[in-house]
Amino acid sequence: MTSKMTGRILAAAFFSLTAAGCQGEEQMPADDSLATQEAKAEQQCIEGFGGIKNCATGGASLKRDSKGIAVSGLADVKSDGFSSEFSKATSWNLTADLGGVGAKGQGLTLAARDGAQVVSSIRVGIGATQDQVFFAPSFTGSPGGSAYRMNVYQNGRLVLGQHYQIDYSVGGWWYNLHIGLTRIDIGFKNHNAISALDPITTGACMWTFRGAPGAFSIDANGKKISGDYIEFIEEIADGAYPYTSFSGIDVKAAASGFNIVGESIVQEK
Repeated sequence: MTSKMTGRILAAAFFSLTAAGCQGEEQMPADDSLATQEAKAEQQCIEGFGGIKNCATGGASLKRDSKGIAVSGLADVKSDGFSSEFSKATSWNLTADLGGVGAKGQGLTLAARDGAQVVSSIRVGIGATQDQVFFAPSFTGSPGGSAYRMNVYQNGRLVLGQHYQIDYSVGGWWYNLHIGLTRIDIGFKNHNAISALDPITTGACMWTFRGAPGAFSIDANGKKISGDYIEFIEEIADGAYPYTSFSGIDVKAAASGFNIVGESIVQEK
């Protein structure tokens, strides 16, 4: 595992999103100016999978094709992408064919929102080589920020479990990001503990990434541990008040190819 100093440097270098967190008082969005309202009115939105509304952001555009929804114009990870809008979900999943992210050198970011407030976010930054990545999650379900746990699985078997403090990012490799189109499943959920013995707290935010066998490798004390599924699980301290649902996901990327081939949510009961 990287040192705390290295983790802070990587987090600063590759994570630029700010997140209000998975707890705390609801923040009211700032009043929209007329220009902002006009921009929203002109925003391209289409109905996607399962009634989810997808809206282009920045310089991106959306187009239906035979496979699903093609997202183009992804030049800047800070602005270009799409937002998925829905009502009171507890779980979200996106299946996409993703390509050229490493070649662009910027990676991708995801943010979960409850209304206008970002409740959790994660950035996949590109490192010194096109396959090298840095996962930089932000969990603030506890006052001052939340620590988190990363689990790596291969064929359903846990091969690595690591605990990280709030200022750590995780270095690793994500193969084939820079060539062709790679099938990837990305998920987010607010966990609902099924019993008092459940090790994950109700409302804990979770980001997940699933790829082909061996798609991901993580540097664990100088040793590469490979897997096909990674999850980042928020660890909420006692006394926090976490969110239990969310209403949107923002996806931004710098990529030569991004095709949404499936998207789904589980809504709050």
